[in-house]
Amino acid sequence: MRKLATATLVAMTMSSLASFGGVAFADGPDGATATGGNSGTGDLFQQNNAQQGRQNSACDLSTAASLDLSPGTLKGRCVNGDGSYNEFSRVKYRGAHAVGGSGTDGLEQQNIAQQGRQNNACDDTINLTLDVDGGLVGDECVNRDHSRNKDVLVKSGGADAVGASGTDSPFQHNIAQEGRQNNTCATNNDADFDVTGGRVLSGCGNVDGSDNEHVLTKGGGTRAEGGSGTGFEQENIAQEGRQNNTCASGIFFLPDVEGGRLESDCANKDHSSNKDVLVKGGGARVEGGNGAEFQQDVAQEGRQNNACANTIFPNSPSAGDARVESRCANDDGSHNTDAVVKERGTRIDGGSSATSLIQQNFGQEGRQNNACADVNMIDETDLTLSGGRERFHCKTVDRSENVGTKEIGGGARIKGGSSLADANQQNVAQEGRQNNACADHNALDGVTLTDARDKTSCVSVDRSVNVGTKRVGGGAEVEGGSSTAALFQQNVAQEGRQNNACGNSNDLSLTSTGSRTQAQCVAVDRSVNIGSEES
Repeated sequence: MRKLATATLVAMTMSSLASFGGVAFADGPDGATATGGNSGTGDLFQQNNAQQGRQNSACDLSTAASLDLSPGTLKGRCVNGDGSYNEFSRVKYRGAHAVGGSGTDGLEQQNIAQQGRQNNACDDTINLTLDVDGGLVGDECVNRDHSRNKDVLVKSGGADAVGASGTDSPFQHNIAQEGRQNNTCATNNDADFDVTGGRVLSGCGNVDGSDNEHVLTKGGGTRAEGGSGTGFEQENIAQEGRQNNTCASGIFFLPDVEGGRLESDCANKDHSSNKDVLVKGGGARVEGGNGAEFQQDVAQEGRQNNACANTIFPNSPSAGDARVESRCANDDGSHNTDAVVKERGTRIDGGSSATSLIQQNFGQEGRQNNACADVNMIDETDLTLSGGRERFHCKTVDRSENVGTKEIGGGARIKGGSSLADANQQNVAQEGRQNNACADHNALDGVTLTDARDKTSCVSVDRSVNVGTKRVGGGAEVEGGSSTAALFQQNVAQEGRQNNACGNSNDLSLTSTGSRTQAQCVAVDRSVNIGSEES
């Protein structure tokens, strides 16, 4: 839990493990394992965290909590710093597994499995009631890697997060991260924020300044599998690779901000040097649970992908004379010589529902793709801004230098879930280099802007230098789900380099009085490519 008016420093070393509400085994035959217990007839509130590897953080994770600051200061901080020197090293991980317990009554659960090097899962809440009147709530997770690695073999057993089943409206987070510096932060599920003249700030930052030579990395892949139930809410996130962001993406998140600030910031900076390196990814896979009425499925593999500020609102958020901002930024200044990257791709199977289905599915693979500020709502919901400002900003900058490198993509594939009632669905699959899918709203009905500003910006800048490089793509495919009643759907598949799919709204109803709404996608290519191949 958070500490009042203090900063918390967490440094986790090899094979470290944190587990709450379950059974934990570290360094066992199956790696780091957190298994949640079951509930027979009562409510079940549970956190199951399994971490293995090097400096992973799981901080400020709240389940069924109520906080009231009038005024006050509440701060949480996780910091990992790696300045190690590693030569002629062999590291073999058996995997990290987080398995949720089942319940027959109310089920609220977080299942987090992290393996690899400096992954963050911070400020992710379920059923958090937060009242801030003139106070400050701040959370920060920071990873800094300045290690030197030479003649190193790293073999991973993968990361699995498996959600449990429940029969009475379960709320669930299932997060699996493997690789190097991935963020899952400020992801709120069934949370109610009331901010009056106060500030709620969440920040995740990764800086990679490592030096790697003659390094072989083989990933075991990530898998997030959602549990099943009836009429429940679920987030399933699997990330593998290097510096991926999933931040400020919530389900049933109800912020009420009056004269205050609600901000989320995720930033990745890669200044690493990689020579004679082989990276073999194990893929990122998400299987959504069946029976989920509200669901988000995100699978990302590769290098610096953003999926931020993607929300599903079943009720009315409002902001009066306030600021609501979300920022995701990736900056790649890495140097890569004679590097080979082979990916297995991302796969998402959205869960189905016997009732109405509200679903977002994002599959991204490759290098610096954005899927941001894509809002999914049901018809009777409205979003109200009165004299306030709402801003979502995603930016990727590629300044990398790549000589004699080879990338083989495994593709991005999505299959949307089906419904026997109304279905509102977004399916976005992107592969390649700096593709944007932003401000694509689905079933956003009843938006009211009064003397307000609503802005979404996605920016991609490619200043990379590529000499003798080769890229083989695995394709991008989307298959939309079906419905026996009304169907509102967006299906976006993009492959290649700097494609934009922005400002595409489905079933939108907007009323604006003295206000301004703006969606902007910008792609700038100033790259230098000599003797390079793409197919």
